[in-house]
Amino acid sequence: KNGENTSNCNNLESISLIDSLGKMSELPSTNLSYSISTNVKSDQQLSPDSQKKPTKDTKHEVESSSQRRCSESDVHPSNIHNSEIFAIKWHPNKELIATGSSDGTARISQPNEIEATVLEHYPNEVDKRQAETSNGNDGIASSYAVTSIVWKPDGSQLLTACADGKGRIWQLNGKLVATLSNHTAPIFVCRWSIDGSLIALGSADTRVSIWDSSTYEMKQCYDHHKGPVTDIEWQNQSTIATCSTDHSVAVCDIGAEKPIKTYDGHTSEVNVVRWDPSSNLLASGSDDCTVKVWSLKQDKCVHDFHGHVRNIYAVKWCPVRRVVSCSCLASASADRTIRIWDVDRGVCLYTLNRHQSPIYSLAFSCDGRLLASGSYDMTVNIWSLENGILLRTVMLDGPVSDIDWHKDNRIVAVSGNGSSYVIDLRKSYY
Repeated sequence: KNGENTSNCNNLESISLIDSLGKMSELPSTNLSYSISTNVKSDQQLSPDSQKKPTKDTKHEVESSSQRRCSESDVHPSNIHNSEIFAIKWHPNKELIATGSSDGTARISQPNEIEATVLEHYPNEVDKRQAETSNGNDGIASSYAVTSIVWKPDGSQLLTACADGKGRIWQLNGKLVATLSNHTAPIFVCRWSIDGSLIALGSADTRVSIWDSSTYEMKQCYDHHKGPVTDIEWQNQSTIATCSTDHSVAVCDIGAEKPIKTYDGHTSEVNVVRWDPSSNLLASGSDDCTVKVWSLKQDKCVHDFHGHVRNIYAVKWCPVRRVVSCSCLASASADRTIRIWDVDRGVCLYTLNRHQSPIYSLAFSCDGRLLASGSYDMTVNIWSLENGILLRTVMLDGPVSDIDWHKDNRIVAVSGNGSSYVIDLRKSYY
């Protein structure tokens, strides 16, 4: 089993983010140890600048001087899905967690509770029974996989995106409010607008659709991309950024027929876009191993960050400047490293080397002091942003595909191989 999973991990280091989601659910659910790292290259071999002499752009390979394992009392698992969980989100106001899985359901539950409100995406009982008996590993289940979830900003509803090409709006009690049907291929991303009045869906059919969340009618459909849409991010109430496997990033004003900006600097699939806290700068991460930072004031990127040597799966802006006194951006890659970029100076502050497999998710604490990272090696690492030190490692029972930090700055929620976990950091850091 260990050799089988190590092979899977190595294969993931060179495939796209879309393909890797499918590969995750193929892993057997076993309690693997760190022996998973014995057959992969060392981080020194992967680092392109490890042999360079120090310069102003030298990346600091951060070692751990105080790494600690979380005790069992700090980690609270719940086995709530039959297969891989793709997404997990804290409710903005209540002690609730929403999860979306390849088993064809989304679920709403209280932290540490197994019982949940189940939001079924199957159209009929026959498909549901077939998926349940297959544990989410056959065509029926994958056809209704829940790929993305997001709470409405006021917390009153949950939006889900599904592989059947539909978006769905749910009440907290599990009642289906509306089905948003227009796309002809799986939807990979769903996003509420900042005030919750609009919804954006991005699909493998290359289109982005905009919906009125009160009438459930489609207001607009963009077709500017030539490949599957991989991510969407609202800048403000009327502007979105999108990215695609067609290597491009676009910015669209709602109501305009064409994008107001199209950035073509990447040379491979773009997996993620994120606006900075001021919404003035846009970061994108790509399979071309670069992180680029864009401004609406110019056509070329403001920064073109090199250093990663494999696909980039996640980028996150630090929510505050005061921790390291700069505008700070984190990126995570299939090369098993995280890089912390000083966007003001255009340099790399730290390279964080402790994961043994591709890293799919990042989340900052609300005060910006801590960064959590989730990896295919079945670990969650907690880092100090101030000095790049690894503070804690939490071992789970499956690959970690998503992380979300609680708004009270105390708890991080993660998802593993059919299970969700709450990791309580309050005793140690708050």
